[in-house]
Amino acid sequence: MIGVLCTSYPRSPDDPAGSFVRARVRALEAEGQRVEVIAAGQGSETSEGNVRVFRVPAAGAAKIFYSGGAPEALEHGVPGQRVRVWLEAAHFSARMMALAAERAARWSAVESHWLIPSAVVACALAPHLHHRAHAHGGDVFLLARLPGGASLARFFCRSGAELVFASADLRDRFARLCGQSADALAARIRVQPAPFDSSLFRPRSVGERHSLRSRLGLEGFAVLAAGRLVPIKGYDVLVHALGHLPLRERPTLVIAGAGPEEPRLRRLAAACAVDLRLPGLVSAATLAEWMAVADLFVHPCRSLPNGRSEGAPVVVREALAAGLPVIASALGGLPELAGHERLTLVAAENPSALATEIALARS
Repeated sequence: MIGVLCTSYPRSPDDPAGSFVRARVRALEAEGQRVEVIAAGQGSETSEGNVRVFRVPAAGAAKIFYSGGAPEALEHGVPGQRVRVWLEAAHFSARMMALAAERAARWSAVESHWLIPSAVVACALAPHLHHRAHAHGGDVFLLARLPGGASLARFFCRSGAELVFASADLRDRFARLCGQSADALAARIRVQPAPFDSSLFRPRSVGERHSLRSRLGLEGFAVLAAGRLVPIKGYDVLVHALGHLPLRERPTLVIAGAGPEEPRLRRLAAACAVDLRLPGLVSAATLAEWMAVADLFVHPCRSLPNGRSEGAPVVVREALAAGLPVIASALGGLPELAGHERLTLVAAENPSALATEIALARS
């Protein structure tokens, strides 16, 4: 049996949070493995086929890991709020450790998603088990900003864990944090993009597209974006870019997601005369439907003042798999997709350049 430690994991069939962790769990299940998952939640125990899911009962964990993203929750806000969030994160980690300790005797191997806290718990709790630690993005940047983060990075390398990075850029950032190549620290390193459900994200027929467009109430050229409504996603840049286009040529903009930037984006869209639709958090199946009806997918991410940028956003690969042309910022792991015939990379935070590429995509 394989134990999987993670922070966010879908709480229902329609919950998009941690969907790529579920995709990995399903891949393990398809290999004939029995799996137990430990994730943030309300202390429940559920089953998904042969997979048992245990939820860590920790106050504040849902807010940290399911509402806006852990890096944002841990790094932003007034100092008093940050202290409370860090205390809640520490409480969650302790409860995860306790719950994992009850289950680990049944495991033959362990996988962790996000280095902090999941990989820390796995290394401390079960150093004798084969451990595959997945780093997805925000965790590597958070590690770099932690006091003692470099020492912790070297500890991961020496722990014997197989370190799996979602992009070569993340692997290289981690190595720089270590102060030497990860190979020199005897780490087992692999670059492996996070999985997604290819049965959902696939090209659709003309008939399916027309039917879905009618059901979703979409007419004319439509631009789609998807992700948490937080500054790193750069959705304000996309709204400004559409505002650069002639009024008659401005497409409908659909951003699937939720987060603290929603009020600001609504105000900005009104000021820029952009038709913005915010359907909120949607399931993977519904996102795949939006991709079927959109004409273009845009991922306008940016680097934050603290140096953090996107790791390897799965949603871009999902859009490409769905057959959509994609425009994305040339940041993080995204340049590693260069060469894909439907992908165009642009400089980040440049509304004028983005507007030009959107106009070309429409022509």
